[in-house]
Amino acid sequence: MLRFAALERSYGARHIFGDLAGALRDGEKVGLVGPNGAGKSSLVRLLAGLDEVEGGSIVRAKDAKLGYLSQAASADDAVTLRAILDRAFARMHAEEARVRDLEEALTRASNANDDKLVEKLMHDYGEAREVFDRHGGEGNERVMRAMLTEFGFEESDLDRPPSAFSGGQRTRAALARMLLEEPDYLILDEPTNHLDIETVRWLEDFLVADPRATLVVSHDRYFLDRVANRIWELDGGELSEYVVPQGRAYAAYVGEKALRLEQAQRDYDKFKDDEKKRKAVIAELKTHGSHNYSHVRSREKAFAKVERVEAPKTTQTKISVKLEASRRATNGLALKAVDLRVAYTKPLFDGLSFSVGRGERLAVVGSNGAGKSTLLGVLAGRRKPDRGEVEVMTGVKTAYFSQDSTDDLPSGVSAVDAVLVGAAVLPEEARSLLGRLGLTGDAGDKPVDAFSGGERRRIMLARLMARSADLLFLDEPTNDLDIPSQEALEAVLAGYGGAMIVVSHDRYLLRRLAEKVLWIDDGTTVMLEGGYEAFETRARLGPAAKTVVATVDAKPQPKIVAKAPPPQAPPSPVVDRDEAKRRDKRAREAANAEREVAQLDEKRAELEREFADPAIYDDRDRVATLEAELAAARAAVETAFARWEALAEAVLA
Repeated sequence: MLRFAALERSYGARHIFGDLAGALRDGEKVGLVGPNGAGKSSLVRLLAGLDEVEGGSIVRAKDAKLGYLSQAASADDAVTLRAILDRAFARMHAEEARVRDLEEALTRASNANDDKLVEKLMHDYGEAREVFDRHGGEGNERVMRAMLTEFGFEESDLDRPPSAFSGGQRTRAALARMLLEEPDYLILDEPTNHLDIETVRWLEDFLVADPRATLVVSHDRYFLDRVANRIWELDGGELSEYVVPQGRAYAAYVGEKALRLEQAQRDYDKFKDDEKKRKAVIAELKTHGSHNYSHVRSREKAFAKVERVEAPKTTQTKISVKLEASRRATNGLALKAVDLRVAYTKPLFDGLSFSVGRGERLAVVGSNGAGKSTLLGVLAGRRKPDRGEVEVMTGVKTAYFSQDSTDDLPSGVSAVDAVLVGAAVLPEEARSLLGRLGLTGDAGDKPVDAFSGGERRRIMLARLMARSADLLFLDEPTNDLDIPSQEALEAVLAGYGGAMIVVSHDRYLLRRLAEKVLWIDDGTTVMLEGGYEAFETRARLGPAAKTVVATVDAKPQPKIVAKAPPPQAPPSPVVDRDEAKRRDKRAREAANAEREVAQLDEKRAELEREFADPAIYDDRDRVATLEAELAAARAAVETAFARWEALAEAVLA
């Protein structure tokens, strides 16, 4: 679809990248990754034709139409959603006009008995009609309404301006318009920004099934895992390509990158050893040799011609800190919530009761607006519930990691002073924490307002470490972070021994951290055991899965009570005892099968986490064994899942 070579980009005196080369081919799904500031968006804008090429060349397939989605969705009040989506049909309107013109020309040629012209026009008409039908044909309004429903819009939304929608809704509208245009290939710049997990899941499924070539920039590692079959890494002004299996693309890229870096380091070490030996030989000849100067000069010339091997380079810095709780985790409780209710026009949650043990990790998930951050604020004591109470157990120290760093960091103070707020550490210790988080030198003396969003996250992490809390409340902790920073924060949190309650759209983070999942959806709440992967597996079944989960999981989990509307009294049927027994048996079988799926899925998740650890790639035998174990585990999950799905449908029948 497109090919580029010797591509360069600079901003003034700052050189972003140079001599980049690559190609996006039919059917490829390329994930573009790299640290913030590496030039990912600059490269995308060049490839999309939005910026002029300064150096190098870009060749695009003839007549191929690009579908481009930018990071920033439009909020233009001058148009409505209907007008935005209708623009997508401009191409189809032109194609339809071409078809109609040819139909009229055919009629005239037929009436004139011009067989030769009719034959030519029939050929042209066939081609034009094929193109028109391929791009949707008649029924634009029907297609528009189907796309609206798919993206969660109502009929009444068509006449609203974009500014009336949330950021996520504007992103969905931009996606809908782009897809309605029927492009031949796609370039997507952070398409999952502002989208809730359900919509991201839909987009993943769409892109996996879609045959078009796609280039996507994303910080969502789970999204890249599912969608990509190529990874382009832009780092240090260089572009590296990795061919990876779709389904575990990002994890495979991490492993392959570790192997490449290891080999590059070995090559560099060998070069330095050889260089040292050559220099020693030349020095020896000069000092104690036979004074054969031509021989010495010959050696020096040969040495000068040796191709240099550069040291492996990356701009990514590691975070070398550990997050400690103030005391070791025990079997007691850290927090208890009883009969919580919060409502606006309707309840976000009602009758919610559960507890979190010391050292336990709970993820709170749900669609945008479901009440996740509201619940976290209630649990952290930052807002009062309409009813119910939250008890943090005696002696448990808490800390809160805000979704919006600008709200939680005091304005006008230095980074060091921001770390010291509420912490019993010395300024030197605060400065050391910041340094280990990559904020070195005089960065600690800069005002917090001068830092980027990602840097503020690091300051907030330093505050968490300085407070030595036993219970963390984390609200979207990886927001504004590039992938290397996400992974660094994830590693710090994974090593934390205290309890945590985390709200996040970062499914990689949740997969690694969560032991239990609290699912909030349209006023109902369900607690799920088995970690995030078990939730993800069930959630992909749709509404039926939640019905089964709610009935199956409710009994063995007394820590949570999900209040539902009072049931309507059914008519009193004649009781069929045999049928009742059969229903009970099916329900028990479904429950057993569901637990088997959760156990097998957790085993698969453990293997995938091990496979994603770069350290294992030092042991090639273990990698081979792990690949076989992972394939067997995935097959076992699929088999068990199919059995559970069949039993669940029988329960609902």
